[in-house]
Amino acid sequence: MPVSAYERRKFVRVDTNLDVRINHQLRAAAKKLSLGGCLIESKEPIDPTSLILLEFSAHGEPFRLTGRVIHLLGPNQYGIRFDLDSEELIGRLVEVIQKLQDVATARRSTRLKIHREALLDNEVSVLTDLSEGGGSLQTARVFNYGDIVEVRFSLENQEIHLAAQVRWKSQSGIGVEFLSPNPTQIGEIATFIIKEISKPPS
Repeated sequence: MPVSAYERRKFVRVDTNLDVRINHQLRAAAKKLSLGGCLIESKEPIDPTSLILLEFSAHGEPFRLTGRVIHLLGPNQYGIRFDLDSEELIGRLVEVIQKLQDVATARRSTRLKIHREALLDNEVSVLTDLSEGGGSLQTARVFNYGDIVEVRFSLENQEIHLAAQVRWKSQSGIGVEFLSPNPTQIGEIATFIIKEISKPPS
């Protein structure tokens, strides 16, 4: 079924880490993907004036797309706009982006009950619930909805230090959402959660 330009705008960029081949030779990584294009990180420069061929696989679906560099975003970071002229190809890309969105949502919503000391704006609190997207903390301090706070805690000898925003509160504490999280630290949280939920019941 054809996808209109209006419908295409509904598909936001999703974070990815896809292995991409540029012009059959250069290996790169797609860090963001949308129907309009992608963000490429490459160890070698890409000619910003030439039409390029991108080849990658996502959820078992192979793709061969042509595109052009429209932004230079940093050292060897390129914003690519796709030249999509096939409704069949657009439909396949829509399905893959939806799957990537579903996976990202599921990962962020996987929550782990925990009981660990944490610092909340440098005051001692207790982290009672954790996900990639945020957590719950017991604290006697009064916060307001929308307050920006600093959260520090340790996971397997790794210190996590993130800015967060208060999303809910109760008599016993608050719930926060992590803001502009450090990908490395979020990866450490994800790894810890997976290990904990994969442990056999004691």
